[in-house]
Amino acid sequence: MNLKALQYFHAAARYGSIAQAAAHLHVAQPAVSRLIRKLEQDLGVRLLTRTAQGVSLTGEGDHLLARTAPILKLLDQTRAEVRNWDQEPAGPVSVALMPSVAPVVAPLLVRHVRELYPKVQLHLSEGLSTVITDGLLTGQFDLGLFHVDREVPSLAITHLLDEPMFLIGPAADGDAGQGAVNLTDLPNYPLLLPEAPNPIRRMIDGLTSDRGVTLDIRETVNSTAMIKAMVAAGLGCTIQSYSIFHEEIQQGSPRFRVRKIKGMSRNWSLARLDGRPAGGAVQAVAGVLADIARDFADAHYRQAPAG
Repeated sequence: MNLKALQYFHAAARYGSIAQAAAHLHVAQPAVSRLIRKLEQDLGVRLLTRTAQGVSLTGEGDHLLARTAPILKLLDQTRAEVRNWDQEPAGPVSVALMPSVAPVVAPLLVRHVRELYPKVQLHLSEGLSTVITDGLLTGQFDLGLFHVDREVPSLAITHLLDEPMFLIGPAADGDAGQGAVNLTDLPNYPLLLPEAPNPIRRMIDGLTSDRGVTLDIRETVNSTAMIKAMVAAGLGCTIQSYSIFHEEIQQGSPRFRVRKIKGMSRNWSLARLDGRPAGGAVQAVAGVLADIARDFADAHYRQAPAG
């Protein structure tokens, strides 16, 4: 397949218009049309449906777009790395963050990368562990920051920190106890938890099963916003990482009471595709993420309230 034809095809798919793709590429519209048609002839399929309103992807076109996007991204990264070999890191870097830390990490990451590596272009996404893992394996993401609870073949994984877990309840829950709680104390609290596919729920189920502890799960709620609202309304407690509630806690919100759970933690891990060369830009961003994790742990987790 012709590289330029692929680039023209991606531009047409992105803009939904041959004319807009040509304007973006700064080439004549007939040249874009000609190369895309040549690509279709080489593959023996139609990639685009053409109408008076523009173009849209066929099923074959959608598949080609998904499979070749990581290739074009890698070429862009390689071009930037070669051009800036003896200079500062440059080029695009795609990073996926788990939802529990994305609101905390993303602003810090963008700020630090802008200050330290202005030639690096960040592309940020949010996703659960399965989504991040798939994206790393297919080349959609360069780096993923998420909770790893099992070994993943083909991924190089670096442990960054162990994040303590907390029992978070309404401020006036009628519990006179102070300080941290034990795992065996958890059945005494009505809980609001996400469903089992959620990595935190999977971790909770594994620990409680090993200890023979049966939890009082009143409702399963697959929304952090809903869990926060229900806890604040006094409808139950939840088990979560400190990062999910850190803004409310740091602001002294009177709605929540936070107690550390002894012996319960989860990890922050940074992963990338093993065997894929990590260019200067990817290495630089990985270093920033490691620094953010360390600094945030020092400032928040290691000083998080015990009661």
